[in-house]
This record gives sequence, C-alpha cells and structure tokens, in this order.
Amino acid sequence: MKRFAILVAGGTGTRMQGTLPKQFMFLNGEAILAHTLRKFSMADLEIILVMHSEYISYWEDQCKTLFNIPTHRLVAGGNTRAESVSNGLSFVPENSLVAIHDAVRPLCSEHLILKLFEAGEKHGSAIPVLPCKETLRVITETGSNTVARENYRTVQTPQVFKSTELKKAFQKNDISQYTDEASIFENAGYYIHLEDGEESNIKITVPSDLIFASAFQNHL
Repeated sequence: MKRFAILVAGGTGTRMQGTLPKQFMFLNGEAILAHTLRKFSMADLEIILVMHSEYISYWEDQCKTLFNIPTHRLVAGGNTRAESVSNGLSFVPENSLVAIHDAVRPLCSEHLILKLFEAGEKHGSAIPVLPCKETLRVITETGSNTVARENYRTVQTPQVFKSTELKKAFQKNDISQYTDEASIFENAGYYIHLEDGEESNIKITVPSDLIFASAFQNHL
C-alpha cells in the first residue's frame, strides 16, 4: 500500500514561553520541525506538513537555509488539531496507509515508524504506547482513588491507519472533541492495535523537554 505521513504543526506553542510556535524553536541549532521531517525521509513515503497559514511563508523561507529536508506538501491547518488533520487527509488517496505525527516529536526512530506502518497494514491501525511508571489516581466527586497502573498506557505518535477507514471515521464523528486520531477511529467502531512505543519519543511541550531532547541527540 502507498504510504503517507501527515505532520501536524499547527500549534502556537504558548507553553514554551517563546515568540514563535514551538515547532520552529531550535534544537541543537535547527528548528525542531527540521529534525522531525528528516525522520520521515524515506523512499516511497509522501509527506504532508500541516501548519497555521500565517507561518507557511515563514517556513518556506527557513527551508532555503536548511539541508536534507525531504520534499513535502504544505497544507494550511484548521482551528483544531482534528480539523488540521482533516485538511491533510484530503490529499491522501483511498486504499493507502497514513501516519499522523506530532511535528514536535523529533526523536522518534525510523525503526518505530516502519514498525507502525507494517503493523498498520496488517491490523488496520497501529498506535505506539508506553506503560505507566507513576502511581495513578482518578479524581472522584468525593476525592480520589488509586487505579491499577498496569491497566493503562500513555499514547504517542505516529499513529498509523488505513486511509479509507480513517476518512470514514472523520466523517462519522464530531471531530472537534477528540485530541488524537485513535479516539476518532475507535469511536467510529474501528479496532485500535497497540504497539510498543519509545521512551525517547517525547513531545516537546515545555522548556525542560528541549534540554532532554538536546542531550539525547548529542549522545546518539
């Protein structure tokens, strides 16, 4: 099956306390987004980069100074993550595989991406997850209770799906209420297959995440 990747870079990055969206902040001398794009530089993989329309020309200018950036299609995002993904999906044909990835997860490995594509083709979907390390408590009306952490997983990206089913899922749901594509897919009645994620595949959200990502890259 033909493979596509939609990189979602529509955020404004307010939690990073910077003047630019976090995908443009520097990680070891280059924009986070540049590092992420290179992870998807694979033969026979088409990349769709979705970002806020106000930053498209900025990114095009940045690309003129960068090396080894894979060819990608730029698409304007929507008001929510789900709307942005939907805009990207309009350029993905039926009967293909599509990976949806956070542009601010620059440390995912090629091994993980390929593993998820292979599992997605076999199972219809493939979602990277990690076991919970911390003790978990659920908030109740009367306080809180401990829950069995072995029954829970944290979810990462890229999330891979067969495009025909994912497109149908987006049409069936009120997509604005969901925070990831697996939830949309699942609520349309489709099966979610879980695969082991990677501890290093963090989402850069707060300044301390940049410190970890820089240290990790420098020790590869």
